[in-house]
Amino acid sequence: MKRPKIFPALLCALALLGSAAGAPQAGGDRFVYADFEDAQGARPVSKRGGLVQLVSYQETTPSRFKGLADANPPAPELVRLKADDPNRAAAFDYELYSPNQYAGVGMEVQGQPTQDGKFAADDLSAYKYLSVQIYATGVPALRLEVISRGQGVNLTSGFPQSSFRIKPGFNTYRIPLGSLAQPSWVETRVGVKDVLRKLTAVSLTAYCEGCAPLKGTVVVDNIVFEK
Repeated sequence: MKRPKIFPALLCALALLGSAAGAPQAGGDRFVYADFEDAQGARPVSKRGGLVQLVSYQETTPSRFKGLADANPPAPELVRLKADDPNRAAAFDYELYSPNQYAGVGMEVQGQPTQDGKFAADDLSAYKYLSVQIYATGVPALRLEVISRGQGVNLTSGFPQSSFRIKPGFNTYRIPLGSLAQPSWVETRVGVKDVLRKLTAVSLTAYCEGCAPLKGTVVVDNIVFEK
């Protein structure tokens, strides 16, 4: 999979929005979950060193993605939004295929490193919004999902989530956390506050339902919880 040649130039033009505001800082009414300024080697990590990985799913025909070369588990790559700006973001390319009733490629960001092989949780239930800067092509919408694993929340999938429409360019999206809800097919019901009290990861997914072939690029920066 080859990223379109227009990608670097387009990001340079759009990056003025992100760099003008500057990366938000943790503390007070804002909690910086990931700003992608930190890395382990070439691999992006969250603000406190948590794993960042690419994941995919599909009904039948496998989805494809491209990020950091030779990463295991798969990871997005770090990109600079502007040649003379040190600010970095996480980026990946994806392809979704038919026939599939559902498919997706996403980036999962864990808040902290695992401890003795166990997921570490954050209590972010006091926060009301999640703010994130995104540039995306291909799909008309992305899905935000909050995840709690290994913390007594009896789910492996179908955590509280919300889809939001993508606008052209590199934009900041502010999603009310109270608007997140589980899909109707999930039998075990859990409230979004219960997940946020024991949060282990956040994911952003390019997805399709009743899929037609789609491909594109997703660039993510500054995942921030806000009160």
